[in-house]
Amino acid sequence: METSLKLGQYIAEYKNKDFQWGQADCNTFIADWVDRTANPGIANEVIGQYSTVREMLRFAKVKKIKKELEKAGYSIVTGKAQTGDILLQKDKTGFYHSSIVMHGYCYTMNEEHGLVKVDLNKQMQVIDEIWRIV
Repeated sequence: METSLKLGQYIAEYKNKDFQWGQADCNTFIADWVDRTANPGIANEVIGQYSTVREMLRFAKVKKIKKELEKAGYSIVTGKAQTGDILLQKDKTGFYHSSIVMHGYCYTMNEEHGLVKVDLNKQMQVIDEIWRIV
Protein backbone atom coordinates (compact mmCIF):
# COMPACT_ATOMS: atom_id res chain seq x y z
CA MET A 1 0.00 0.00 0.00
CA GLU A 2 1.30 3.45 -0.85
CA THR A 3 2.77 5.47 2.05
CA SER A 4 0.34 8.38 1.74
CA LEU A 5 -2.69 6.06 1.74
CA LYS A 6 -1.43 4.15 4.79
CA LEU A 7 -0.55 7.42 6.50
CA GLY A 8 -3.95 8.92 5.74
CA GLN A 9 -5.65 5.90 7.30
CA TYR A 10 -3.32 6.10 10.29
CA ILE A 11 -4.01 9.80 10.87
CA ALA A 12 -7.76 9.17 10.59
CA GLU A 13 -7.46 6.71 13.51
CA TYR A 14 -6.18 9.54 15.71
CA LYS A 15 -8.79 12.17 14.75
CA ASN A 16 -11.07 11.37 17.66
CA LYS A 17 -8.45 10.34 20.20
CA ASP A 18 -8.05 12.56 23.23
CA PHE A 19 -4.51 13.50 24.19
CA GLN A 20 -3.19 11.33 27.01
CA TRP A 21 0.42 11.09 28.19
CA GLY A 22 1.84 7.69 27.33
CA GLN A 23 -1.18 6.66 25.26
CA ALA A 24 -1.86 9.37 22.67
CA ASP A 25 0.84 12.05 22.73
CA CYS A 26 3.45 13.15 20.18
CA ASN A 27 5.85 10.35 21.21
CA THR A 28 3.31 7.56 21.01
CA PHE A 29 1.91 8.99 17.75
CA ILE A 30 5.36 8.68 16.14
CA ALA A 31 6.23 5.35 17.81
CA ASP A 32 2.96 3.79 16.64
CA TRP A 33 3.60 4.95 13.04
CA VAL A 34 7.22 3.71 13.04
CA ASP A 35 6.03 0.43 14.58
CA ARG A 36 3.53 -0.09 11.76
CA THR A 37 5.84 0.88 8.92
CA ALA A 38 9.44 0.12 9.81
CA ASN A 39 10.18 -1.30 13.25
CA PRO A 40 7.55 -3.59 14.76
CA GLY A 41 7.79 -3.59 18.53
CA ILE A 42 8.84 0.01 19.13
CA ALA A 43 5.30 1.05 20.12
CA ASN A 44 5.36 -1.47 22.97
CA GLU A 45 8.52 0.21 24.27
CA VAL A 46 6.78 3.62 24.41
CA ILE A 47 3.02 3.25 24.82
CA GLY A 48 2.04 2.91 28.49
CA GLN A 49 5.52 3.68 29.83
CA TYR A 50 4.53 7.01 31.45
CA SER A 51 1.36 8.84 32.40
CA THR A 52 2.42 12.41 33.26
CA VAL A 53 4.56 15.06 31.62
CA ARG A 54 7.19 14.63 34.34
CA GLU A 55 7.37 10.87 33.76
CA MET A 56 7.53 11.47 30.00
CA LEU A 57 10.51 13.80 30.37
CA ARG A 58 12.33 11.19 32.48
CA PHE A 59 11.44 8.51 29.93
CA ALA A 60 12.64 10.67 27.02
CA LYS A 61 16.06 11.09 28.64
CA VAL A 62 16.51 7.32 28.59
CA LYS A 63 14.67 6.39 25.39
CA LYS A 64 16.27 8.59 22.76
CA ILE A 65 13.96 9.16 19.79
CA LYS A 66 16.86 9.65 17.36
CA LYS A 67 18.37 6.28 18.25
CA GLU A 68 15.02 4.59 17.73
CA LEU A 69 14.54 6.28 14.35
CA GLU A 70 18.01 5.15 13.26
CA LYS A 71 17.28 1.57 14.34
CA ALA A 72 14.10 1.70 12.22
CA GLY A 73 16.04 2.76 9.12
CA TYR A 74 15.42 6.51 9.23
CA SER A 75 18.14 9.07 8.48
CA ILE A 76 18.37 12.84 8.72
CA VAL A 77 17.83 14.48 5.35
CA THR A 78 18.09 18.02 4.04
CA GLY A 79 15.82 19.84 1.66
CA LYS A 80 12.06 19.85 1.54
CA ALA A 81 10.05 17.58 3.83
CA GLN A 82 7.78 15.10 2.11
CA THR A 83 4.92 12.77 2.98
CA GLY A 84 6.00 10.19 5.55
CA ASP A 85 8.87 12.25 6.98
CA ILE A 86 9.16 12.73 10.72
CA LEU A 87 9.99 16.23 11.90
CA LEU A 88 11.78 16.95 15.17
CA GLN A 89 11.71 20.30 16.93
CA LYS A 90 13.89 20.75 20.01
CA ASP A 91 12.46 22.98 22.72
CA LYS A 92 14.43 25.02 25.26
CA THR A 93 14.45 22.10 27.72
CA GLY A 94 16.12 19.82 25.15
CA PHE A 95 12.99 17.74 24.57
CA TYR A 96 12.11 16.90 20.97
CA HIS A 97 8.55 17.46 19.76
CA SER A 98 7.71 15.26 16.80
CA SER A 99 5.26 15.32 13.92
CA ILE A 100 4.58 13.42 10.69
CA VAL A 101 4.34 15.07 7.27
CA MET A 102 1.48 14.39 4.87
CA HIS A 103 0.62 16.39 1.75
CA GLY A 104 1.95 19.76 2.89
CA TYR A 105 0.87 19.49 6.52
CA CYS A 106 2.41 18.25 9.79
CA TYR A 107 0.34 16.15 12.15
CA THR A 108 0.99 15.64 15.84
CA MET A 109 -0.79 15.16 19.13
CA ASN A 110 -1.26 18.29 21.22
CA GLU A 111 -2.19 18.38 24.90
CA GLU A 112 -4.94 20.97 24.39
CA HIS A 113 -6.42 19.85 21.07
CA GLY A 114 -5.54 16.20 20.45
CA LEU A 115 -4.58 15.63 16.82
CA VAL A 116 -3.48 18.88 15.21
CA LYS A 117 -2.69 19.74 11.60
CA VAL A 118 -0.24 22.56 10.88
CA ASP A 119 0.81 24.01 7.54
CA LEU A 120 4.21 22.51 6.66
CA ASN A 121 5.68 25.80 5.40
CA LYS A 122 4.83 27.50 8.68
CA GLN A 123 6.17 24.59 10.75
CA MET A 124 9.45 24.33 8.81
CA GLN A 125 10.51 27.69 10.31
CA VAL A 126 10.98 25.97 13.70
CA ILE A 127 11.99 22.43 12.69
CA ASP A 128 15.46 21.23 13.64
CA GLU A 129 15.59 17.92 11.75
CA ILE A 130 13.80 16.00 9.01
CA TRP A 131 13.96 12.20 9.28
CA ARG A 132 13.14 9.93 6.36
CA ILE A 133 13.14 6.17 5.97
CA VAL A 134 15.85 5.15 3.54
